[in-house]
Amino acid sequence: MLYADTSIIVKLYIKEKHSLEVANWLRKNNEAIPLTRFHELEFTNAIFLKQFRMEITDNQLRLTLAKFSEHKTRGVYYYPQINWTDTLNLAIDLAHNNTANTGSRSLDIIHVASALALKANRFLTLDDRQSELASMAGLKVVNAINPY
Repeated sequence: MLYADTSIIVKLYIKEKHSLEVANWLRKNNEAIPLTRFHELEFTNAIFLKQFRMEITDNQLRLTLAKFSEHKTRGVYYYPQINWTDTLNLAIDLAHNNTANTGSRSLDIIHVASALALKANRFLTLDDRQSELASMAGLKVVNAINPY
């Protein structure tokens, strides 16, 4: 299973650096992406922050949220069962064992712990610290920018 962090998902809806490469890689991969409530919180907050910062218009916000909702309905994403108590316990262990060496942020640690809790074997992110943590946790980090 491929686990994608929220920044990857945002790039599918908002034009940012590497959005095209990420979209092409995911299209070629052709695999439904697990979506947790944590992803939805981060995605929703990121989109509204872009509106607050005047990076997108009110209309772009509405269109983005509508497209995201449509993709959820069409099966681009799926909702796996996740035990949040176990996931947060994994996150605490990851923080104890790795943060002093990686400088990982709490939200990045929660993504790696979520991937582990869901038994993902691949992890898609463009964040260097998160990549390092995911690798240290035993996940294969996928590079959507230079896949070869």
